[in-house]
Amino acid sequence: MNGSLSPRRLAVETGAVFFATFGFLSGLAPSAPFTRELGVCESGAVRDVLAGNIILPHFVPGPMVHVPPLYWWTAALCVRAFGWTEMAQRLPSMLAAALTCAALFAWMAVRIGRHAALWAAVALLSSHFFLDAARQPRMDSMLALFVTLAAILLDCANTEEEVTSSGGQSPAHQRLYLALAALMIGFGILTKGILGIVLPGAVVALYLSARWRLRDVFRVDLIVAFVAGLLIGLAWYLAAYEVGGRRFLDWQLTMNLWSRFVPAEAGGAAYCVHPFWYFAPHTITGFLPWSLYLPAIVIAVWPRREVALREPVVYALCWFAAIFLFFSVSRGKCLVYILPAFPPLAALTGWALSNALDALPDRRLLERAIAAGSAAVALGILVTVIVALVAPEFGLTKPFALRLHPTDRRFLDIFTALASKRAPALLLWVAASIGGGVAGLAGIRRRNTTLQLSAVFVIAMSSTFFWFGTMNPALARQETLEGFAREIAQTVPAEVRIGHIGLEDCELYFYSPRPIEPVFRFHCDAHPPLPRYIVIREQRFDLMTPAARACLKPILRSAPVDSAGPRLLVEQISPAH
Repeated sequence: MNGSLSPRRLAVETGAVFFATFGFLSGLAPSAPFTRELGVCESGAVRDVLAGNIILPHFVPGPMVHVPPLYWWTAALCVRAFGWTEMAQRLPSMLAAALTCAALFAWMAVRIGRHAALWAAVALLSSHFFLDAARQPRMDSMLALFVTLAAILLDCANTEEEVTSSGGQSPAHQRLYLALAALMIGFGILTKGILGIVLPGAVVALYLSARWRLRDVFRVDLIVAFVAGLLIGLAWYLAAYEVGGRRFLDWQLTMNLWSRFVPAEAGGAAYCVHPFWYFAPHTITGFLPWSLYLPAIVIAVWPRREVALREPVVYALCWFAAIFLFFSVSRGKCLVYILPAFPPLAALTGWALSNALDALPDRRLLERAIAAGSAAVALGILVTVIVALVAPEFGLTKPFALRLHPTDRRFLDIFTALASKRAPALLLWVAASIGGGVAGLAGIRRRNTTLQLSAVFVIAMSSTFFWFGTMNPALARQETLEGFAREIAQTVPAEVRIGHIGLEDCELYFYSPRPIEPVFRFHCDAHPPLPRYIVIREQRFDLMTPAARACLKPILRSAPVDSAGPRLLVEQISPAH
């Protein structure tokens, strides 16, 4: 490994990356209200953990957890420390995202170089998909962390093997790396089941196969590391089986594992079914603006006789390919699954950008590819700012507003309101965008790659901060049912049950200070009796038969916070009333 960076300096710089990343994430309004974010429906598992059901918590209300509960255990600790808040629920994801950036930086600083490491961390942090996941109160960012750490440690172990075989260091470091990799694999399993071991296994298997080291795939110490990680994860499955029995196995293995990877005609699930190429466009859009440098990555890795790719670059290629292909061939392709592929993609991006910045021979084609990507970013942001400022001023958005999705119309209204008030956040974004765009074009004209990339960095960070720190929280405040949940609690007597027809509005369960029971089949003379007070969407209430509505009296109505319309709190009464 590259020994030019002292352990102390590496630790200081890695810590700086972690704190800078976490500070940036903390500025993205982590205490903004929940709306329909991923993980809000699952937050009931945190309540169940806090109630003492640690081994096999249930989504209250709802079924048992569909993956091992490490995330909800961690979130429960955060709730204990900071209270039942949005920040506490999001904190494990935010910490995991910051640690992922720091780990990627440390690995690349040692194996490739500090410039490449810094650009990789920047690219990962400012990519839309990674930031979006870092704000969600669910386990995906945590899984990405453990898969990233396991992949890094396995690479370090393989590197130590090469050093030792050439008469260098003792294998003690290799054993340590494998032991830590086993721990990360175990944590990965405890976060999201089998993916915690399959993804690192696919990465190292593809790398060793690509390097024609097939015998090393079956190396005893490597197998021991994966078995140890598997045993760590299986400890929870055995304990949960003692609690849940055969029903637990059917739910975990059949419904939430097997059914996601086999065709529907073979007994698989029919949700998240997409074609093989589904993740390709979403990876490109989710990695913007850095995905505009993908041609530069292709040029940088293209085989040349006179230059051999460095081993960590080959490893990063295998790392990305293994995860991307694994999810592409699976039957179920929910969008968030692809998150663990973003750290190696950021690593390749950082390496390609650093190659253009360093004084390397024959880099003209690479510089041109980077200039093309920088031009697209600079021109794109300048056009966006001009259109965003000019179009509302002249009423040009009105003919198109009705064609937009309701959520996009709300975003347009929010932006217009910010512009009319000359909000500081908007002015800061406009200034940074125009400054970055002009600087990027100037860098292209002067053939200054450093200036180009610095401009794109400013554009990426200011845009992500404006989107996730201003626009998204403003939309959440408009669409939240938090206030309605408080009204319900004040209206319904403390000892009286509250129900909710369906599970459409999970944030009501989060914000309600007392349990709300799901009601899946309603009729007036139900036995056992249903809750006296029930929450229902007004659209659904209007579609009920007159006989069903005869025993329901609306007493509260929420604002129409989203496209689903108002919600009603109704009270069951005698039809004679």
